[in-house]
Amino acid sequence: MLNHAAFEQFFVEAEPLVRRAVVARYGAEVGREAAAEAFAAAWQSWDRVAVVENPAGYVYRIAERTAMRVIDRVVPRVVEPEATEDSYGDHELAAALGELSPRQRQAVVLVEGMGMTHREAAEFIGCARSSLQNHVERGLAKLRKILEVNDNAL
Repeated sequence: MLNHAAFEQFFVEAEPLVRRAVVARYGAEVGREAAAEAFAAAWQSWDRVAVVENPAGYVYRIAERTAMRVIDRVVPRVVEPEATEDSYGDHELAAALGELSPRQRQAVVLVEGMGMTHREAAEFIGCARSSLQNHVERGLAKLRKILEVNDNAL
């Protein structure tokens, strides 16, 4: 039996995190569409999704697979000309984030931008904590170099 209230609560809590993680990896257009399709799929299978250990991570993985299909339909843009909820605000920072690899960008956004711990972010995207930590460290080092800031600024 589909529990509408439980799904609505899950959606309110998990949607921003899933959307931002997918946007950080695949760009705003692809990320938004993939996240929306993933939540639609989760809605249809809510009875199964609700009982998995990490429902948000499960939906994120659906969104990742969906993004690969969406990429064929949409031209992704990591840096948008104007700030939106899904862009990174500061245009210079957005351009610098666009220079990172998708995994580095995603790791930095989740850990530094959204305040997740390395363990939380690694569990969320389905990788080892040490891999995520490496992506964060390399991403921050590259951002420091691109933005020409000292080690304490990022």
